[in-house]
Parts: sequence; structure tokens; C-alpha cells
Amino acid sequence: MNMIRIAVVGCGNISARHFSAIEQLENSELTAVCDIQQDRAEKRAAQFGVRAYTDFYQMLSDGVCDAVHLCTPHYLHTDQSIAALQAGCHVFCEKPMAIRYKDALDVLAAAEKSGRQYGVCFQNRYNESSVCIKELLREGKLGKILGARAVVPWDRDEEYYLADSWRGKIATEGGGVVINQAIHTLDLLRWFMDSPVVDVKANISTKRLADVVETEDTADALITFANGARAVFFATLCQAGNDPIEMVIHCEKGKIELGEQLKVSIPGEEVQTRKIARPSGQKSYWGSCHQAIIHDFYESIKANRPFAVGASEALPTAELTDWIYRAAGRKFNFAL
Repeated sequence: MNMIRIAVVGCGNISARHFSAIEQLENSELTAVCDIQQDRAEKRAAQFGVRAYTDFYQMLSDGVCDAVHLCTPHYLHTDQSIAALQAGCHVFCEKPMAIRYKDALDVLAAAEKSGRQYGVCFQNRYNESSVCIKELLREGKLGKILGARAVVPWDRDEEYYLADSWRGKIATEGGGVVINQAIHTLDLLRWFMDSPVVDVKANISTKRLADVVETEDTADALITFANGARAVFFATLCQAGNDPIEMVIHCEKGKIELGEQLKVSIPGEEVQTRKIARPSGQKSYWGSCHQAIIHDFYESIKANRPFAVGASEALPTAELTDWIYRAAGRKFNFAL
């Protein structure tokens, strides 16, 4: 099999997880990096012995890669995804798929036309706990899903927003806690419920840094699914520290609880608990499955099979974030 040549675009914080995962791949090699900040691009290029670019489109024109990882600000995802797909590259994109739902539809169309793999980095689907929950729900022992509760209790301060000029701005981030931090939890909710969303009632507000950001730091929603299940969702960046997400899924014959541990309760049976393996470090509450999802993306390319979190699978999560903003009265983030 020919080596897959990979370029990483955007050399900010999240790129470190991509570089680490790429180093572990077989039959693949990093051949280029790109960042509009020349010093960042050159630093990574020197580290890995590859070509450095500051012009994304020149990099595509030079034909130095077969696959592109987009670790760029949200507002660039649509145009860069489409350009890379049209250039014949596979694309692995950090979330969100796009700022606006209509743009996500354009990415889907480009991916389908290109015949290349396109994936969105919803790595929390690959967490051990997430895989276990999905299997429990699939096997049906707990019966019909009735609904869920999900809480994202995190902290983002002024320093976080001032570190990158695109953060906290409507035009470039597209929103706040909903589309940036809590989108992973919304994706898990949708994946676990395994049913289309049919209604959303929501509120968003900025309670902490209104003088620093344009975007929301707190959101709540009632999400109703076609199968009759309903989910209560709350996310905030106002907490004094960062804790793991909390999720409870109620079913006809029991419930699943996810927090510091995974607990399955079925009336008449002993409660099952499993400690959740978490990485150490400042952002251990994130999970640690970039390597797993990136490995699966390249296995999908090599096996010529659909990627588990491809464009059509990620699209409903893009629609859900739009729906929350629309329900909350914010019109900038969804297309009329």
C-alpha cells in the first residue's frame, strides 16, 4: 500500500494531539504543516522535518499531501474542507463541521462528490465509557430509551479568550459554549438517543465575561427526539473549575449514569459500576481519544469503508447546534 501523505493545517493547541496520533500511524507520514503564523509553522516543520506553509491554497496546489487535518478556527472549516476535498484530499476536521448548518450541507455535498473520506473529530464517541453505553443501549436489555440529562460544568476565563483573537467572536467562533465546548456532549446525546431531533426549546446567556466576549457562556435546552425521548441539557463556562461531563440516560427497565464512574442500575439486579479511565493533566476532563478516532479514520481510508463520523453522521449535530441558537433567539448562526 502506498504511503498516505498528511498535512496538518493550524499549529495551535489542539494540533499537538493530531501530531501525536499521526506519529503512531502505519503506512502514513506527515509531509507538511501550515499556519498563517510563520513562526508556528516553521517550528513544527523543524520538529518533524517537513515542509512549512503559510498559504493553505498554495500547499494544496503543490500536491504535497493526500490527507489534510484541519485544526483551524471554526470560521475556516467550510472553505478549507471544500477546497481540500476538491483538490483530491481526504479531510479530517476538528469540530464544528461548520459554523452554519447550510455550510455543513455544502461540506456534505463536496465530500460526496469528491469520493474522498471526510471526518469530524468527535473523539468522545471513542471513549471507553461512550462505547460501553452505546453497546448497552443497542443490546436492548434496558428497554426503550425514555430520555436523558446532560451537564457540562466547565471554566473558561478571560485569558483563554484573549489568547486567540478568533475566540469569543460571533463571526469567527460562531457561538460559545454550545458550538465549541458542549458540542461533543450534544453529539453524544444524539448518538445515544439514535433518533432525529424534532423539537428544541433553549436559552443562552453570557453571565461571566460579557465585557470580553460576544458569545454565550451558559446554555440550557429541552431536546425532543422522534422516538419520544427527551433530553435536558445544561452547559456553562462559569464554574470555578473543570469537571467531567455528567450524563444520565433513563430507560424503561433501568438507567445509565456517567460521571466519575459509569453506573448501570436495573431494578432487582446488583448495580454495576465501572471506573472511567481518564488521562492525567490539565485537561483530563476532555477524554483522550484523538488517537483512536484518527487511527479509525485512516483505517477507513485503507479499507475503503465509510468512516464512522463522516459528513452524513456529523451533519445532524451541526443542525442541532443551529437549532439551539434559533430556539434561543440568536439568528446569526443559522440560515433562513
